[in-house]
Amino acid sequence: MRIVILAGGSRGDYQPIIPVARELERRGHQVAVSASTDFVPWLTGQGVTVEEVEVDAMAIYRAGDVSAAMAGTGVPGQLTALQRQAEAMAPELARAIVGLWPRYDAVVATALTLGMVLQMDAADPRPHVLMLFVPALPSRWGDASMFAVRPGRSWRNLVAGLRSLRPAAAVTAPVVSALVGMGVPRPGPVRALRSAVALPTFVAHTAEVITERRVSGRRVRTTGYPFLESPPGTELDRGLEDFLAAGPPPVYAGFGSQSLDVTRAALRHTVHGALAAGHRVVALRGTGLAEEDDERVHFLDQAPHDVLFPRMAAVAHHGGAGTTAQALRAGVPQVVVPFALDQPFFARRVHEIGVAAAPVPVAVASVDRLRAAFEEAADPAVVQRAATVGERVRAERGPQRAADRIEAALTPGG
Repeated sequence: MRIVILAGGSRGDYQPIIPVARELERRGHQVAVSASTDFVPWLTGQGVTVEEVEVDAMAIYRAGDVSAAMAGTGVPGQLTALQRQAEAMAPELARAIVGLWPRYDAVVATALTLGMVLQMDAADPRPHVLMLFVPALPSRWGDASMFAVRPGRSWRNLVAGLRSLRPAAAVTAPVVSALVGMGVPRPGPVRALRSAVALPTFVAHTAEVITERRVSGRRVRTTGYPFLESPPGTELDRGLEDFLAAGPPPVYAGFGSQSLDVTRAALRHTVHGALAAGHRVVALRGTGLAEEDDERVHFLDQAPHDVLFPRMAAVAHHGGAGTTAQALRAGVPQVVVPFALDQPFFARRVHEIGVAAAPVPVAVASVDRLRAAFEEAADPAVVQRAATVGERVRAERGPQRAADRIEAALTPGG
């Protein structure tokens, strides 16, 4: 079967797709992944066939006010900010999907491409399935929806999720309009609703964090996170190895490459909070944080999380889906400083399952709060619980189970 995975977003959105595409190819399918130009060299270097969208998505994200808006509002406002990025990408994205659609037998949609897939399918049907890496579905349950505002079961969670549907749909509205301009009509509202409700959907993340629940009358399954493994024999650089050997396991502190005042300050507070709690620190460059001349802190540009995290005493991060999954698999305690979209959900959930300190939202991060969080994460009960959950996550077969779900949904009678 010829399958196209319609993807988009940052590196973290593409990374788990690679092992799923590889597994589908191992099973005999022809697989391609849509990607903006800035990610094409990396994906092709990973052996993935790419359908290129000729636009630099991350340059658009960083050059405008999108990234700044993401750190300054709630989920609806953050989705509205992403709509501005979609407006800049819409013409090229529409041209790409219209061009590739006839060449594939089946389609795997992701969160940011669902609207355009439903529109194309209404005009030219293809078997399709929705693969999510975050629980971007409304639910009454706080352990099953990134839109939830409280733990447990509450009608407020469902209301918050339903309120987020309109701005979520608006993210893809510019592409929908561009497709209309290319002769692909919008599906009627009844058909669109029926298609969305009936669409086979699964969440490619761990059931340790995301509980399987019934949504719109169907049970949404989890498969485990599809980890992209480092090649056998991958080693950390010599400077980092020397730092690790010079003392007890340090903590990791990294919030990606968001160069914003708020994330830069949060990383500084995290480093100083860890030092105040008695830890050495491995800190990720990228936010623009000035490097201090302190033998207790080692700065690095990058390192494979699957190799680095198991050697840490704790991992402090922003709560992205992939980083959270890697920290869970490493079996070490977490300190999460969330600032956008799904990050508050993952921050809350890892605390609820006992593997992390209480979340420290980026807007209220301080040295004292981070010091207290690292002390909480060092509690023996948290350390033991993190190790136990890590064993379970390492036993999951994310790429294989995701491929199982895709094949079942796309195969007639499956």
